[in-house]
Amino acid sequence: MPPEFIYLLPPAGVLATVFVTVAIIAILLHLVFFWPRLGQLNDHLAKMSPVVLAISGTVFGLSVSFLANSVWINEDRAWETVYGEARSMRVMENYIEALAPESRDALYKLIEKYGSAVHAEWSGMAVSGAAPEAEKALQEIYAAVIRDLAEGDRDRVLQQRILTALDSLSAARQERLSMAQNVVSAGQWILVTGLGFLLLIMTASLHAKLPVTRALALGAVTMAISFMTFVIVMHDQPFHGDRAIPPEAILKASYAAP
Repeated sequence: MPPEFIYLLPPAGVLATVFVTVAIIAILLHLVFFWPRLGQLNDHLAKMSPVVLAISGTVFGLSVSFLANSVWINEDRAWETVYGEARSMRVMENYIEALAPESRDALYKLIEKYGSAVHAEWSGMAVSGAAPEAEKALQEIYAAVIRDLAEGDRDRVLQQRILTALDSLSAARQERLSMAQNVVSAGQWILVTGLGFLLLIMTASLHAKLPVTRALALGAVTMAISFMTFVIVMHDQPFHGDRAIPPEAILKASYAAP
């Protein structure tokens, strides 16, 4: 897996880090083929069929494309869970407005408390998951709605509507917490890294006897691998790093915006 610091870099920093890393590997491979003892081996490697290189490139391209598509979809879903949580909160508040002032104010305070707890848990939920404070705040909202809105037909109707919106909020919250930890696995990174390294080796091998051509080919492949890896890193871990999804939509809906 990429080192932790790479997710904290701005896009230009991520691209530069990935490119320099791949470029160093490509340069080392390029220099290896100048080793005199590889002279006879170079003759055999240079005769390798371009089909081998084409297959390596195709497998790498398909693997990275599927992985990039997966992280794009996950990031879109992550945004939707945040907006869904905020929407449910807005719907719930529309019904709360119809309550008596005492009940209305009490629920608004609990919702604001929940928003503050979400803000506090946001930066760590990708690692630690749900924060106890946020879970407790949500439970208090449920308890208040069930306890305080059980009298009179009007309140019972509003209670059911508020509980329905609250259930949607809770479901969106659980999906958000799951999405925060739904990242590219170590196995997937090993696969992509291994295939990229194989592609570099095949490229260098095919041009083993032509240093200039080998350097140009490795340079082109380095750029391709770097940009593909950059895209995956930038869209992986949607709730962590420099481009993390912010909690502002939820905070505004809960009146807890800082």
